[in-house]
Amino acid sequence: MIPTSARTGTPAFRRRRLLLAPLIAVAIVLGIVAPAAAATPTPSPSATGTIDVSVAPLSGGVLAAGEALTALVSLENGTSSRAAGSTAELLLADAPLDGSAALDAWLSGSADAPAGRVIGSSAVEETAPGQSSSASVIVAADDPALAGRGAGVYPLWVTVAGETARSVVTIGTGPTGTVAVIVPITAPALTAGMLSTEQLATLTASDGALTAALDAVTGTSAILAVDPAIVASIRARGTAAPESAQAWLQRLMDLPNPRFALQYGDADVSTQFAAGIDAPLTPTSLNAYVDVKAQPAAPTPAPTDTQQSDPAPPTLDALLDVRAAGEPTIYWPPSGTASPELIGWLTAATPGAITIVDSTQVSAASAAHARTGGGELLVASAGASAALQAASTATQPTSRAADAAAAAAHLTFASSSAQGSPILVTLGRSSVRDPQGLRGAISAATTGMTAVGLSSMLGTSPTEVQVSAGTVDPSRPAALTSMLAGAAQIDSFATILDDPSLLTGRERAAILQVLGGGWLGDPSGWQSAVAAHAEATTTTLDSVSIVPSTALNLLTAGTNLRFWVRNDLPYPVNVVLVASPDDLRVDVERENAVVAAASANTLVEVPVNARIGNGDVKIDLSLRSPAYVPIGQTQTVDVNVRADWEGIGLAALVVLAAAFLTIGAVRTVRRRRRDKADAVRTDDEENA
Repeated sequence: MIPTSARTGTPAFRRRRLLLAPLIAVAIVLGIVAPAAAATPTPSPSATGTIDVSVAPLSGGVLAAGEALTALVSLENGTSSRAAGSTAELLLADAPLDGSAALDAWLSGSADAPAGRVIGSSAVEETAPGQSSSASVIVAADDPALAGRGAGVYPLWVTVAGETARSVVTIGTGPTGTVAVIVPITAPALTAGMLSTEQLATLTASDGALTAALDAVTGTSAILAVDPAIVASIRARGTAAPESAQAWLQRLMDLPNPRFALQYGDADVSTQFAAGIDAPLTPTSLNAYVDVKAQPAAPTPAPTDTQQSDPAPPTLDALLDVRAAGEPTIYWPPSGTASPELIGWLTAATPGAITIVDSTQVSAASAAHARTGGGELLVASAGASAALQAASTATQPTSRAADAAAAAAHLTFASSSAQGSPILVTLGRSSVRDPQGLRGAISAATTGMTAVGLSSMLGTSPTEVQVSAGTVDPSRPAALTSMLAGAAQIDSFATILDDPSLLTGRERAAILQVLGGGWLGDPSGWQSAVAAHAEATTTTLDSVSIVPSTALNLLTAGTNLRFWVRNDLPYPVNVVLVASPDDLRVDVERENAVVAAASANTLVEVPVNARIGNGDVKIDLSLRSPAYVPIGQTQTVDVNVRADWEGIGLAALVVLAAAFLTIGAVRTVRRRRRDKADAVRTDDEENA
């Protein structure tokens, strides 16, 4: 038997990209019967050494009474040899599945093929290496294999070229009742606290992932779970944000869909609880990211005086606001990580909060609205949600149709046990969905059912349930504990700033992003993100220090020694340079207040007075914040004290001056005597 996917039961390798004829792709999305002719083979991006087969019923996998069954079969040749033409045989089980557990077993490949019959066949063309072929198998409505068959979810499978692929078809009315669909609006995994301008431009471009998400949910009744870090990234930049991002934000806020806010960065609350902190982490400040001058003009008239102050940054609540008025606080832990203790912790931290959990973790998953202990829950149908998630990310039309059929089967079982209560399905976090896949998944979730919003679900009486304990990777809370220890150091270090939140707020935002749901599917990438965050924290803590000095000579009794303070931060900092000599030969100004310029080295002159004697003195130099928190490493400078040279030099100067004066006086006297003698001699000569 070929490998199968645990989510939908179709071959795991079928998720490789397969390009079919546009007519077939449209038929699958719209539920139109595809023609039986084989599609033109298209190139495959790579060869894997296997032949991959997949099968899917059309019309969303639901076959109403009196309708023909059309199934699409695709074959991808990943070998280095041509795959000979063959016949695809479509088989249908004689008896329906008896519930979601049997459905999961069939689709996962853990259950053997049941008794069934061949209900149709179609030729599949010879397929060249690295290429693909497809065919449609049509079974008429009056065929004995379908006519008179009872309603239910039936295993469906195909054999072709020695390979087998599985799917299901729901015969009868299919899912009925009401359903709510939650769609996350999230960004790719980040390590920085906010999306950059370049990332915003890419994500909100016409072909960007965030644009695709809004394109898909527009006109639907989907409930939007929005990462507030996205809207904050746009609002913080104001008019300096890319025009596409500003338009995207306006479009989001104009949508009539109910919405609620995820944690900042879609941070994992289960990891936070497992780390033993008191309450879920929230942003403390985003001022470090705000471009104040680019904020939109205030609606109130500007002041008339000539001295206008800079506009105040928007409040934290204004930056993060995504909820429609009256929507509750909702937490959405990663699948399979909830626990009764987690729910109690969230409820205690935010009274009235609601937690989303999978149906696999509750004792009675018959309704979306539930309660356990004092905590309120929204219970998502795990099987249907997984199938819809697979459908929303599938790139191959056949795979997408098979996933939609699996979702319809799960919803059929869920609606039969819900007894009129709404059913909740969720589409998991993903940054690789295209609008067609996401919109198709939403359509598959609501086919045959009435879509409702949060208020309709929460308006029903909650069912009392028991929640089983989920599991959390122990490396995650350990990493969070380490990051919070670094954040505590940043808190102390930030006392060098007039506004410490410029550092503390940035650190908190980055921690929440590293805890983001986007990392859950990439464990190795997450470990790298944790390491990068630790390195960034160390870099911040090392950003202010004393520049090392060479040995200095002190040749006078009093002078100023010159030192430099390095500041790599983009903000000026307030520090105190503390000087401590190890000898009484010098008297040093011990505390010297310094305002170090941003991104520069700042000169500090420390007054020093020499006392009696010469010798070598060591002066320890350290930085403290105004709160006397140690900043950076202590530096030691060697000072050669030769203060008595000043007296010796002065005495020498005095001696030299006296000598010069004496010599001058002697020369003057001798010159005058010589002049007098010359005058006498001249007189004698004249008298003679």
